[in-house]
Parts: sequence; structure tokens; C-alpha cells
Amino acid sequence: MLAVGDTVTAEVTSSQVFGVFCRHTSNDMLVVIPETSWIASFNSCLQFAEAGDQLTVKIKNIDKPTGKIAASVRDLHPDPWTNGKIIVGASFAARVVRFVESADRCNDNPAYLIELFPGAYAMLPARDRELSCGQVVAVRILAADLRQSSVVVDWA
Repeated sequence: MLAVGDTVTAEVTSSQVFGVFCRHTSNDMLVVIPETSWIASFNSCLQFAEAGDQLTVKIKNIDKPTGKIAASVRDLHPDPWTNGKIIVGASFAARVVRFVESADRCNDNPAYLIELFPGAYAMLPARDRELSCGQVVAVRILAADLRQSSVVVDWA
């Protein structure tokens, strides 16, 4: 039986614009778009995950009458906006998560979804570079906006 605060690995069953539906054993759950990343990296979860992906999530809420479960990816990690991790000009070794054919945060151009650091995902313009999932690349934060929870990253 799941409880609020539990951390589990769940399989993505479908992605929608507003969130990612997942299943852990027989428990269905939803990770809404603000709970995917500390950084507002995309306007559609279709760019974040696809059916079959495995996500580690933290259970945020269980509605007892309906059985609906709300989960979070970002809450597994400290808030980088309050711990000083997001600094304009800072460089990171980021892990490539997936190629995105048309990334809304990159003017609908091809991009890579990268994990800048645990719990924080960003879009990196592809610029005709071919990368593989899991590959680590050097990136730099060019701009950050705390009010919008957004960052702009580029190749370091």
C-alpha cells in the first residue's frame, strides 16, 4: 500500500500536454507538468516522457475516496532556486535524456532534453549535433528567471 512521501519507480503509461500518467504495481498516478522539473523546461509533457519510460517519483497526495494519486519527480531533490545552484554563467555536465523534434522552448527547433542536475531539466538546442541518450555534455546557463522558474542553456 502506497503512502504519501513514498518514493517508487513507476512506468509511464502515457504522456499528455498537462502531465505524465504512470503505474507502479497496480497503482495509477499522475505527475502534472509543474512537478516534473524545478525548471520550467517545456510546455508539454510530450517532450518530457513517453510510454515505457521509467520514472522515480515521490507520492505527494492520495485522494482516499477516488484513489487518485499525485506524484512528483522534482520533489525528490532540493529546490535549486533556494540553494543557489542556478547561477547565470555556471557550467554543468548535463545528461541527455531524449531528442525532441520540435521543442517549444527552442523556438520549435530540434533540441535535447537534458538533466542539468537531479530534478532540473532543460532544453538544449540541437544545432545539428547528434547525441545519444545518457551521454554527458558540457552546458552553461545563459539566463535564469526565478519568477518564471526558467533557464536558458547552451553548449559550454
